[in-house]
Amino acid sequence: MSTASLLLTLLALEVGLRLYGYNPLRDGQSGSEYILRASPYPDLKYELTPGAYGSLSDTDTKINSQGFRGPEPSSSPPGQRVVILGDSIAFGNFMTWEDTFSNQIQQRLHSKNRHVEVLNFGVGGYDTLQEVSLLEIRGLKYDPDLVVVAYCLNDISIASTSLEHIEWRRSQERSFLYRSRLAQFVSTNIEKIRLKNWLSHMNQPQVFHREYERQIDAISEDEVELLNLMKNAPRWPSTTWYGDRDRVGRLRFSFRRLSSSSRENGFLVVIMIVPLLIDDAGTYSHRTAHRIVEKEARRAGFDTIDLTDAFMSAGMENLKTEFGDIIHPNRRGHAIMADLLSEYVLNHLKEPPPASKLKRQDRAPRPD
Repeated sequence: MSTASLLLTLLALEVGLRLYGYNPLRDGQSGSEYILRASPYPDLKYELTPGAYGSLSDTDTKINSQGFRGPEPSSSPPGQRVVILGDSIAFGNFMTWEDTFSNQIQQRLHSKNRHVEVLNFGVGGYDTLQEVSLLEIRGLKYDPDLVVVAYCLNDISIASTSLEHIEWRRSQERSFLYRSRLAQFVSTNIEKIRLKNWLSHMNQPQVFHREYERQIDAISEDEVELLNLMKNAPRWPSTTWYGDRDRVGRLRFSFRRLSSSSRENGFLVVIMIVPLLIDDAGTYSHRTAHRIVEKEARRAGFDTIDLTDAFMSAGMENLKTEFGDIIHPNRRGHAIMADLLSEYVLNHLKEPPPASKLKRQDRAPRPD
């Protein structure tokens, strides 16, 4: 191929990508910072960038000044507070803010004349310990009455982005090459392969143990019921890892730390288990993994809400955001989550009588 032919081919590819609307780095072009940044807190690793805005998972997203998705929190809320912890499901990948279950819960409660402020601390890729750490670092100052953990089955493994990936993403915004759609296409796909290899490496049992051995609680040999559940835990998809003692031990450590914070700060905790969106001839193959999570939650003193039956009734295929995505529920799935959670709040988060309520200025966020 001659130089002229090569240049014409590259130009045609560039034009084609532009006509298709391909522009994954467009947020940097609009002057916004990337939505994720490295965190100064080791347990978090990374965090949302306060004030950032742009497209994430094909959805226009804005991060408020406090570093989480949703409206600015009230300085003096008129009622109680609920803090939502979770990963990309809680954050609302593919969802407008209005369609997220966090927003839908608040609307349902307001329609019942319950003055509850719902704060969404979901961050894509976070595991349970990162979520608990985020609550301790940024969430407790809002004095929550209830903490909801939106638990995805891959939370027991490493399913996050890497600091190297975040730095790569930010470096692209500083490079003139990001203006070329073809350069973006090549570099983005190379980075996807690199991130996939990093995740595979971090989830190798020996690497996981070495990285997190100080955050793993022991599982004793006399815990026969739990060990039997782990022995029969699903092996697909590989991100579940519910047969691995280190993974379940780290989940136990995370729940124990959250339980301690709950006692010290006087809030309730409920674990909402979000099923994988798979349906094998009317059955659900990951119930054993759910039972392990429920058992660890009860051990920590938490209530649980298992969404499996409600999702099965609606039809798993009807709840997918896109073909092949077994993780992220669509708007209808978020509505089911909001229905069950708002019912839980109404039944378990009793509104204190007016005479016993604290003055709301006393419940304002504590300074960092």
